[in-house]
Amino acid sequence: SAPAAAVPAHLIPALHRRRMSTLSKMAVQVALEATAAQRADFLVFCSQHGELNRTRELLTAIVGRTELSPASFSQSVHNAAVGLFSIITESRVPATSLAAGAGTFAYGWIEAEAFLAANLGRRVLLVSYDEPVPEEYRPFTTHDQRTHAAALVLGAAESGGLTLAPCAAGTEEQRPLAPLFLAWALSAGTDFAVTAGGQGWVWRRARA
Repeated sequence: SAPAAAVPAHLIPALHRRRMSTLSKMAVQVALEATAAQRADFLVFCSQHGELNRTRELLTAIVGRTELSPASFSQSVHNAAVGLFSIITESRVPATSLAAGAGTFAYGWIEAEAFLAANLGRRVLLVSYDEPVPEEYRPFTTHDQRTHAAALVLGAAESGGLTLAPCAAGTEEQRPLAPLFLAWALSAGTDFAVTAGGQGWVWRRARA
């Protein structure tokens, strides 16, 4: 966890940065870093809760009968981050914004794989990002909420690479999947099996 002021955002133009939430800044910053040297042909931004903190601010304003911020209203939607990334990069490629509970990152990976299977030689930008829900909603959450943002550029490998498959469900993982996946991907581990939202998932490295 880091103070909001410490979140890197130097690649985002100041005009956009001033109006963006901390969550959107994290997502767009890592997306810009990941695509600095390689273009993506499809954008998959996945977040379990999205801009829930910004939505809470709007609801508080409504209850208090105060004027809503047009900037907050326009950027409270779930596809705010991918929309901002597309505007900043002047990208016209297809994009999707996905939410699928605790297994959101895994479902985002499936979305990316489906595109790659039908579009050989193309690349997908997969971004996973979230932050803790507002205090009022925490009694209704069952998982450990952690602030994070991760971006991957994925392509179909001619041989080797990583594969994702369903597996038997085990003990429910309480932490977000994307940081756990990155820790495994950077390790020497062969398989990464995890259960999220009652669904078992296993990532595997190709064996020599």
